[in-house]
Amino acid sequence: MPICKNCEVEFDTSLIHCPLCDTPQGQENHKFDANTQVRYNPGYEPLTSKEKSRIFWEVAGLFHFSALVVVLLIDLILTKRIGWSSFAMTSLVTSFIYITLIVFTTRKLWLFLGGLFLNTVALLLLLDFFDGGINWFLAGLPIAGSFVFLLGLVMAFIYYSKEKGFNIIAFAAIAIGIFCISVEVIIRLNAGQALSLSWSIIVATALLPFALILLFMHYRLKRGTSLRKFFHL
Repeated sequence: MPICKNCEVEFDTSLIHCPLCDTPQGQENHKFDANTQVRYNPGYEPLTSKEKSRIFWEVAGLFHFSALVVVLLIDLILTKRIGWSSFAMTSLVTSFIYITLIVFTTRKLWLFLGGLFLNTVALLLLLDFFDGGINWFLAGLPIAGSFVFLLGLVMAFIYYSKEKGFNIIAFAAIAIGIFCISVEVIIRLNAGQALSLSWSIIVATALLPFALILLFMHYRLKRGTSLRKFFHL
């Protein structure tokens, strides 16, 4: 049997690519149809990225549904009613919706962000409702809105940036700092406290030098550094 010239594994004579490392082999001893270009075992075709995403979504749905049923049954057996399981089931459903949005709508930025915001609002509203009323939901709504808004800015920067490298990490770090400041402002306003910043300024101040160093590395030391090449991915 032929031996791969790269990994030295034996393979069938009907193959023109190594089944282990996919290295092209010499074709002088192979008879095959040039139109089919068989690269793997006969009858096997690799999955496309779309098919892989679909399978991941289906598996995630199966796990989420199984967990939901188990949680519900345990709650009914122990308490004879739907109690604490409502929190867990709500979290599981919204988690699956998050996965659905990531799998099917990430290339449609505004659809993804809109779905992300509405799903987050629904999660906060239901959790607050199951907790006995609508109390902290209104305070959490601006936080969710600021998170989705800043995430949208980061994603838009990634989509429309011609050079993707350390500048993406730097921009994300700046967005995290701004988000922390917005969280503290919202919390203090809802608590009726004086508008002064403490921990969020520390976080933002710590992230700013990190972001500036990354921007310097990207735009000065090695313009357009690719993260894949830099980390050998």
